[in-house]
Amino acid sequence: MDKKQVNRDIFKMVLPIIIENMLQMSAGLVTTAMIGRLMADDIAAQGVGNRIINTFWALFKGIGIGATVIVALRYGQQRWDQCRRTVEQAYVTVIPVSLLCVLGTLIFLDPILHLFTQDQALLDTARGFARIAIFAVPFMALSSLNAAAFNGHGNTKTPMYIAFLMNGVNIVLGFLLIFGPGPLPALGLTGAAISTLCSWMTGGLTGLFLLYAPKGYFSHEIHNQSFFSLDKHVLAQIYKTGIPAACENVFWQLSAIVLSNVILGYGSAAFAAYNLGLQAETICEMPGIGFVTASTALAARAIGMNDDALYRLYFKQMRKFSFFTGVFASVALFTFAGGFMTLLTDKGEIQALGQVYVFIMGFAQIPQDLAKVYNGTIRSAGYRNVPMTVSFVGIWCVRVPMAVICGKLLHLDLSFIWIAIALDQIVRILINMAIFQKKRVIDVISDGRAARLQGEKTSVS
Repeated sequence: MDKKQVNRDIFKMVLPIIIENMLQMSAGLVTTAMIGRLMADDIAAQGVGNRIINTFWALFKGIGIGATVIVALRYGQQRWDQCRRTVEQAYVTVIPVSLLCVLGTLIFLDPILHLFTQDQALLDTARGFARIAIFAVPFMALSSLNAAAFNGHGNTKTPMYIAFLMNGVNIVLGFLLIFGPGPLPALGLTGAAISTLCSWMTGGLTGLFLLYAPKGYFSHEIHNQSFFSLDKHVLAQIYKTGIPAACENVFWQLSAIVLSNVILGYGSAAFAAYNLGLQAETICEMPGIGFVTASTALAARAIGMNDDALYRLYFKQMRKFSFFTGVFASVALFTFAGGFMTLLTDKGEIQALGQVYVFIMGFAQIPQDLAKVYNGTIRSAGYRNVPMTVSFVGIWCVRVPMAVICGKLLHLDLSFIWIAIALDQIVRILINMAIFQKKRVIDVISDGRAARLQGEKTSVS
């Protein structure tokens, strides 16, 4: 396969993911901007509630990554029935866990909220949001596994269309329920929670329908096993990759809880600025987001095909493209830091605090985008625990300790918290690059072939 065809493969997978994330972000941006017109406590309460449900989303997204890798490997091997079997094994085990997560959160909601703040007014507002939004978690789990099925087959367009539908539901319902135009009651933050739930419900059920539709993927990938029968071998393959990926995501979410507690020590306005600044950062990060899925799926496909040249070319081109997307994101954040915050809120204090965050995050974009390609390639090459370990070091040895020391012990300016977040990303890419070289990840196929040949010679002799 020549370089042009490889580039087409990459962009065929990456562009729909970029568009999907643009759609999701546009909906999130509109909803955030609507809530940004409410009180600072409402903005902070939504941030607290989202931290809780996003922790579960990170868990199930990680399992989805594990399923994506196995589906892509089976797809490269042309074992079609095992593609469907892999996803169905994930459904049977993940969905019950997601329901237990909802139940546990409802039972222990107050202790969980107290991890963020002791402000009673903020606690009351966040409690109302979380009690509704938490029911989106099973549909988040379903959506992550649906996406694994499509992405593992190399189809990133269908998740894009589903995202378009989800975001339409989120925006329309969000406007109607938050502000209550005409005879409708204005529900404020409660309306945002309801629209979030309805959006995820729409996305999860739509993806499931498209997979099992008469002309869907699963209609052509028939196997003879019962849907509810457990296959230990398939489950082991999914979770050996999925659990480290899930832990990597959860590390970030748990660190966000600690950071939220630190930042809330500076007041509700500071935490609101942090959440709105994250939205602005994610807008610019969107072009690079697709490389997480692309690097994982395409590397796994090349390994399944045992094609060393294709594997190397995929990595080389994705690393180049991710560098340029990082440059684009950095320039955008440096140049339009004030414009982003003005768009997201009309509160002057929040704008000023968020603008500093957005500018500092500009320094993290190139290492952050490169790390996506390195992580995906390393994971698909069989080093499942490496991305998780690197994430742990960056978050819990750099980001969190530095933020706690600067915020809780030394009471330094809020900008030092932002610097800790950016420094984490820089440390992680340096570690990733060192491990990539030491483990000879780029030679995984050729080394494997050489080992097999040596084994054959030894058995013959």
